[in-house]
Amino acid sequence: MLVDTTVWAWIGALAMGAGTVPPLWAWLSGSSATDESHGVYYGTLAGVTGVAALAYLAMALGVGTLSTAAGELEVVRYVDWLVTTPLILLYLGLLARPSRRVLTGLIGVDVVVIAGGVTAAATGGAVSWAAFAVGGAAYLALVYGLLVALPRSASAEGDRVRAVFGTLRNITVVLWTLYPVVWLLAPTGFGLLTPATEMLVFVYLDIVSKVGFVVIAVAGADALDRLGAGEFAAADSAAEERTAALGDD
Repeated sequence: MLVDTTVWAWIGALAMGAGTVPPLWAWLSGSSATDESHGVYYGTLAGVTGVAALAYLAMALGVGTLSTAAGELEVVRYVDWLVTTPLILLYLGLLARPSRRVLTGLIGVDVVVIAGGVTAAATGGAVSWAAFAVGGAAYLALVYGLLVALPRSASAEGDRVRAVFGTLRNITVVLWTLYPVVWLLAPTGFGLLTPATEMLVFVYLDIVSKVGFVVIAVAGADALDRLGAGEFAAADSAAEERTAALGDD
């Protein structure tokens, strides 16, 4: 017999808590000026699994559930995604160094995806499916940005940065694409999965997409040494120069 949702929530909380250790350890154990300058990277990674750990802890304790016309809504799960998915995009942006406009656009589209999922889960009938369609269309735009817009920026940062970015980006795209599939199969969609099975699958996907992302990012932290200073400033400056050049033409 499949264990209930509470057990899977506790497993998720423990896994996310364990996943927060590597970036915090790398951050706090660094003694050189270079290590200290990487604090924003490690802090972003720790935020991904740290927030997810708190969300799963809340679900394990039965906190953050809202009764709606469509059934019980795990609000805390969507709050988790609303915080952690932009953090993942932010880390990819810290590696690729796109313009602020590109990164802000990607995060904005990501918020639309999550909002569509919340609306679809909290409503029923045609409204639910319309919200799911809006979220799906926004997700296609997000995937385009991850596959096209960000790589253009990462290509200027060197082979090691491109390699780490490419691995993390590919993990993100593949695994994030499975979430709407699970949503469709779960009680929120066609009801082919039980709540316990739904929680099991989401826990598995979260562990791989968040803990896996963080571990690989920490293991590839040497790529950070190849990044120039100024974070997005260089990208913004380059974009301004291109705009000025077009104006002169």
